[in-house]
Order: sequence, then C-alpha cells, then structure tokens
Amino acid sequence: MKKMENKFLFNDSIIVRFISLFVIGAILFTLVWYLSYHFLPEGILQGKTGSAIIVGSDVAPSMLEEWGTIVLYNLGALFLIVLVNLILYLDRIPLGYITPLGLITLYAVFLGTNSFSIPMAERMAPTLAVLGRGGPYEMTAYILVAVATYNQSRFALTNNSYRISPVPRLSLEQWGRNRACNCIDSPCRMA
Repeated sequence: MKKMENKFLFNDSIIVRFISLFVIGAILFTLVWYLSYHFLPEGILQGKTGSAIIVGSDVAPSMLEEWGTIVLYNLGALFLIVLVNLILYLDRIPLGYITPLGLITLYAVFLGTNSFSIPMAERMAPTLAVLGRGGPYEMTAYILVAVATYNQSRFALTNNSYRISPVPRLSLEQWGRNRACNCIDSPCRMA
C-alpha cells in the first residue's frame, strides 16, 4: 500500500498543518452541530458520557474548585492527544489527529442537543454566538497540540497484522545539531 501523502496535514510547517486540521475541524463541527440541533432530541447525551462521569453533574462549591476541575479535565484531554500521537497508523497517519476531531464532534453534539451536565437555558442554534463560549477555543487548543506533536510518534501500526513496530527517529546528536541551526533536511553550516 502506498503511503498517504498530504501536502497540508503533513507539511513541515506547523502553521499549514494547523490551518488544514482547523478547517477540517470547523467543517465537521458546523455539520455535526447543525444535524444534532435539528435531528437529535434535547439532552440525549446528558450524564451518559465519560466526561460527565469524570467531572460530575454538580457545580463545585467554589469558583476555584470549578476552575480547577475544568483545567484538569482539559489537561487530561491534551495528554490523551499527545499519548495517542505516539502511534502512527499504517506508518503515516498520526492517530493524534483523530482525537481532537472526535472531541470536536462530541462538543458539537453536546451543543446541538444541550447535553451538558449543567444545561443551558435552551439549545444553542448554529450561529457565530458560539464564539462567546469557551468550547471552540478548547477545541482549537486540542488541534494545536495534535499538529505540534504529530511527528513525535514512537510506534507504527503496520498493515501486516497490525503489530506495533518502532518508528525510525533522529538520534539525540542529530536532533541537537539540526535544531541548533534550524534545519532538518539540509546540511548545516555552523558558524
């Protein structure tokens, strides 16, 4: 099988990778939000997801505790993205790209069906008013972490029986030399 080549999602530039995954995420978010708002019943996922079990459905007694819960939950999601990004699928596709897209999909369903642990007064129709909420910015952070760590893979799921095999890496000396002069693919000339 030929390795998947994508000049946008696997570009050397983090900005190109970020914009590419962001556009995919924005389209996915908008589509799922629209469909869930119009076709799914309100509160369909309320209290039924892992996040509801982890975070709970009650407001913390203090603002600091509530903030701490939100921060820890988001750090856990970011850690999951980095952890999953250690694996390449078929020696090319970083699995960490799938994680934020899954979180974006889940958030869109939550938003469209008002399935939050502490629901809003009413479901939010698909509008730009969503930019006043924290969710889109959290999703953007997830995308940024995914594209920033996509090339940190240590293992690859191969096409042959899906075994995990080591992915070739730069040695510490090569990495240090290449980072010192900001070049990866071309020979360095150090002053």
